[in-house]
Amino acid sequence: MANKEQISALVDGEIQDRVLLEDVANNKELADTFGRYHLYGDALRNELPERLPFDLSDGVMAALEQEAPLTAANDNAAEPASSRVVRPLFGRVGPALRHAGQFAIAASVSAAVIFGVQHYSQPSAMQSPVLNTVPLSGGAAPVSLNYQNDAQQRATEQKLLEQERRINALLMDHELQQRLRQNQN
Repeated sequence: MANKEQISALVDGEIQDRVLLEDVANNKELADTFGRYHLYGDALRNELPERLPFDLSDGVMAALEQEAPLTAANDNAAEPASSRVVRPLFGRVGPALRHAGQFAIAASVSAAVIFGVQHYSQPSAMQSPVLNTVPLSGGAAPVSLNYQNDAQQRATEQKLLEQERRINALLMDHELQQRLRQNQN
C-alpha cells in the first residue's frame, strides 16, 4: 500500500513506480491525494487553471445518507419529554408577536429605502458632512492599475494630439516634395 511520501515523490518525479501508479488508479483516496498534490504544485508554480473543479455533491450525498429521515413520528419520539418547553404565557400571542416583529422589520427597511431614494434623487447644493464619503485631503483614488486621473489623461491626450500634428506635418511635407519632383520631371 502506498503512503503519502511515496505519492509526493511520484508527483515530484523523484520515483517512477508502475505498481504505485496502479495503486493510485485503483484507490479513490490515493487518487484524491495524488490530485491534491498536483494542485499544490501548480499553485506553488503559479500555474493554476482559470477554473478549478469544485464538486461537493459526493460529500453532501454521503452526509444525507447518514442522516436519519425526518418525520413527525420520529421528531416527537426522538425528543425526550423533559426537554420539551411549555410556554403557557405565550400560547397564542407568540405567533402574533412574531408576525408583528416581521412586519416592523419590513416597514423599517422600506422606510429606509424610500428615504434613501428621495434623498439621493434630489440634487442638493450642500452635502451633509456626515454623508460625504470623499476624503477631506482631496479626491479618492480608485484601486485600479488601469486608472488615470484627469491630469494624466489630459497629458496623454495632449501627447496623442502632438503626435498626430507631427504625422500630418510629415505627410504634408512628403506630398509637397512629391509634387515638386513631378514638376521637375
